[in-house]
Amino acid sequence: MIAACKKEVSNKVDQDKIFTQYVLKYQESTDVTLATATFRFNNASGTRLLLSDPSYVTVDNSDIEWNSETGNYQKEFSGFKPIATFEWVDLDGNVFTNDVNIVDVAFPATIDDFSYADSVSFFSWQGAAPLDSFELVRLTIDGPGDTDARRFSESTLGATAITIDSVRLSQVDSGVVTLILEKEFAPELIQSNSVGGTGVGIYVPTNRTANLN
Repeated sequence: MIAACKKEVSNKVDQDKIFTQYVLKYQESTDVTLATATFRFNNASGTRLLLSDPSYVTVDNSDIEWNSETGNYQKEFSGFKPIATFEWVDLDGNVFTNDVNIVDVAFPATIDDFSYADSVSFFSWQGAAPLDSFELVRLTIDGPGDTDARRFSESTLGATAITIDSVRLSQVDSGVVTLILEKEFAPELIQSNSVGGTGVGIYVPTNRTANLN
């Protein structure tokens, strides 16, 4: 955790080498949308940066508070916020404005049990709307064991289901399992410097359960 949150101040680096990460994430269980802005040196895995005055970042024209524990800027909104506008002004006076959108997803009304006997199975979200460009759907199956959670995902254009392979499913303990569904929409930023950045909208419906046997 200490290494992950190691930070530097942005006036010590070339402003054109600051990588930007915006995330807008809605949790249906808490009915809260969390907006985060993370700045890193050079790329997505670089050192986290604390913006130096007069550089600043806002979301929907509101200030975002620095969180020293996570090494990024965060602001919570009550309820589902499907779109937010982030604006970052660097120390050279360049202004970058980008919208981040959330595309919702839901569990089907009825969820079938999962079985080790199936060589492969498929999970379809509600309505099975085909995936569009820059979209990804992820299903985590978390069993009774302490470390048996396994993730399955699909990002193929036009896909309508997630493939659950038997090998990874066999690594989840049998019994009642928790299902965690997420949908990401992550197109490229419209406005950015030379190293670019990402803008990710995430929708997480309330967890469901199913049987695995």
